[in-house]
Amino acid sequence: MKVTCRIEKLVLELPFTIFRGTTSEQHICIAEIEHEGVTGYGEASPSAYYGDSVDAAARTIRASEAVLSGPEWDFDPYALEAVSKRLGREFPESPSGRAAVEIALHDLAGKLAGLPVYKMLGLAGIDPPPTSYTVGVRDVDLLSDGIERLRSFPILKVKLGFGREEDLLDLLRGETDAVLRADVNEGWDVDTALEKMARYGEKYSMEFFEQPLPKTDREGYRRLMAETDQTVIVDESVTAGRDIPGWAGLAHGVNIKLMKSGGIREALAMVAAARAVGLKVMLGCMVESSVGISAAAQIAPLVDYCDLDGNLLIANDPFVGVRGDAGVLDLGDSPGIGVRPRF
Repeated sequence: MKVTCRIEKLVLELPFTIFRGTTSEQHICIAEIEHEGVTGYGEASPSAYYGDSVDAAARTIRASEAVLSGPEWDFDPYALEAVSKRLGREFPESPSGRAAVEIALHDLAGKLAGLPVYKMLGLAGIDPPPTSYTVGVRDVDLLSDGIERLRSFPILKVKLGFGREEDLLDLLRGETDAVLRADVNEGWDVDTALEKMARYGEKYSMEFFEQPLPKTDREGYRRLMAETDQTVIVDESVTAGRDIPGWAGLAHGVNIKLMKSGGIREALAMVAAARAVGLKVMLGCMVESSVGISAAAQIAPLVDYCDLDGNLLIANDPFVGVRGDAGVLDLGDSPGIGVRPRF
């Protein structure tokens, strides 16, 4: 068994803007775990917001070889739950690095078994929900040139909390028939949220509002639940299964991402925790290549909403895998997570 790591730079087709800032590129780490002539691929797309970094992810991936096959146990590509717990103890500083190793292990195990990961998880026969496509440009004028592409998506997730919000919403509602979702990325205070959620919800028929308030503003979320009938999803507020029970009654649902949870196993635990307390589940992503998106898609049959469009936003995807073109996530029958290098 051998673990390798390389760093890649993903270039976005358009600058991606949220309340906290704008980015035009994202550095990721690709993990490769080779065993008996078979290679599993994983990806880390770290976020500084969660205290993660490319350097930390790369260190985690490279150091994982000693953890996966240490003196006290032999390497077992199917020991996914045990390895996940071990990685969590050894590398708490980089959830995306842990995710990369864990994704690569799931990919390897699926390839060795000759099965897609979603089938290994018992999720065959359940279609995943359609994915949204994120509209994150700062300048509404830039968007008009790409409106034809947006028309092919049944669901659009709109970044709010800054700039010409209503101009953007007017353009999308006037030029597309898409269901609109809002992602505010903590950009409003509670009074602003109450006013805008009521107005935007009625004017644009918003499906839900994601993270309208700062992640720790529990009293603000309590007010939203009491004073608005709009659906509220929290994202930045939850990173692991232990976070979820405390949000029962303060939101309608949670957004789970492999890159903040540390991988597929914790994401599955988060789904179970959310269901146990009556919360809906959304499955999201960072800016990622087809490796990260294809891995997340393996558990998409379990959730209510998908936002797995990270590989649709980039111009230089180094892999071919599951894509949500026109909103459809086709998991296919390729073993593992269903990816292969583009070159």
